[in-house]
Amino acid sequence: MTNVSSDTESIKSMIVNIIDQNKGHDIVTFDVQNRTIIAKYMIITSGDSSRHVKALAEHIIKSLERHDKIDVEGMDEGNWVILNFQGIMVHIFRSEVREYYKIEELWN
Repeated sequence: MTNVSSDTESIKSMIVNIIDQNKGHDIVTFDVQNRTIIAKYMIITSGDSSRHVKALAEHIIKSLERHDKIDVEGMDEGNWVILNFQGIMVHIFRSEVREYYKIEELWN
């Protein structure tokens, strides 16, 4: 039997590493499991362009697809992509969109 908590931690670390290796910037993680039922962790990062945002999302999806189903929103536009995977929500923004929505302020 696997430990779900340690699996979630290792997947969260893997996602952060993928973002970092693919030049995502301003990576922020939040433990939100005591504040909401929608996720255990929230990862927020920025890309330089819509193409970069989509590429970051694609790298994460490709790495996680062998584990389980991943829900994806926003890939068409590439301004703000949301990935939801096993209690981890990943928000990938174009920098100016992230600045506009200031989503970190909701979780601080």
